[in-house]
Amino acid sequence: MDLLKKYADIVVQVGLNIQKGERLEISSDIHAAEFVRAVVKSAYEKGAKSVKVEYEDGEVNKLHYTHQEETTLIEFPKHLEMEQDYMIEEKIAYLKIESQSPELYKDLDEEKMNKVMASKVKHFKKVSDSFGAFNQTWCIVGYPSIEWAELVYPDLKGEAAKEKLLNTFFKIMRLNEADSVVAWQQHIEHLKTVAKRLSDKGFDYLHYTAPGTDLKVGLIPGAKWVGADEVNGKGTNIVVNMPTEEIFTSPDYRRVDGYVTNSLPLSVRGKIIDDFKLTFKDGVVIDYSAKQGIKTLEGLLSMDDGMKRLGEIALVPVNTPIYQSGTLFYNTLYDENASCHLAIGDSFPHVLEGAQDKSTEEQMNLGFNDSISHIDFMIGSESLNIDGYYKDGTSEPVFRNGLWAIQ
Repeated sequence: MDLLKKYADIVVQVGLNIQKGERLEISSDIHAAEFVRAVVKSAYEKGAKSVKVEYEDGEVNKLHYTHQEETTLIEFPKHLEMEQDYMIEEKIAYLKIESQSPELYKDLDEEKMNKVMASKVKHFKKVSDSFGAFNQTWCIVGYPSIEWAELVYPDLKGEAAKEKLLNTFFKIMRLNEADSVVAWQQHIEHLKTVAKRLSDKGFDYLHYTAPGTDLKVGLIPGAKWVGADEVNGKGTNIVVNMPTEEIFTSPDYRRVDGYVTNSLPLSVRGKIIDDFKLTFKDGVVIDYSAKQGIKTLEGLLSMDDGMKRLGEIALVPVNTPIYQSGTLFYNTLYDENASCHLAIGDSFPHVLEGAQDKSTEEQMNLGFNDSISHIDFMIGSESLNIDGYYKDGTSEPVFRNGLWAIQ
């Protein structure tokens, strides 16, 4: 079977798990048009009622950001608000295909971009909250553009770089397996087993140590660790990130103290942040630094109060296919699944039974952070150690040298 078709089928069958009669909306850059067509075909073969495709052109977007006034860029037309409401009400499935260059907007005005992006996040918070609560189906996958591939493989150019990155994606997505669906089902069950083992421990807090990192993160009593698939509002099992290697939960945002340094570059808003350090006290970022992308980092932290606090912690060992590929993707979807990571911003109340139905104020009283955004950054390495501490002060190893040590 053609690997591109196999990729599309896995996304539709396992990631989105499209049901007969379901509507699907796809958002993609024009670079991924070939893959989009394969996904549309697969979705209809699976029984989708309709498939809508929204294409973006990164170069056209750059022209918008360069020439339009800030007041024009932050406008939110009524029809977009109506489309957002319709998508939520009808529980339309959503697929995001990431394809743009991680450095697409590196030369644009930083302050203007920060304001525009903050406005966009705020405008689309309603639908992002619906996704975060898993009320409907959603999934994020990648497809390489030449510009992205050349950044990942600087010694290659053009189609040669793109082909190599695409083949790396195929391998990471388990498409070289005889039966990729079965391989994914086995992988999902493995992650769920590890997540349950961690949940059953009932740790009070985790202590992270590595070069440049000494951080204590409090956990919410009763909150589960989650791995791989989720059950959406229709009762359908979905995998929202493909690939995925993580076990995650939301910490108590009020109980985070110490400092943490990134281990991989963070690509966000078409810009790269690297060699950065965050210092927390009582759950809030009180100091930060970065050797690259400091203004972008400042923009993230200033979006709202919640962006100065943690909303997620995720554990990923360094023996995953993504880490072992030895590839730096400059894309969070891939790099976060090669490494343990944290996220500033919004949290996931669904990890605690009953919390999802509570008000925002009630959720925050339980320890769940609230924000208009959610940004993951990578901290894992072969030097990372994590210890889990119980209420009585005793502890046991969770990670040693970047690998699982939990018994």
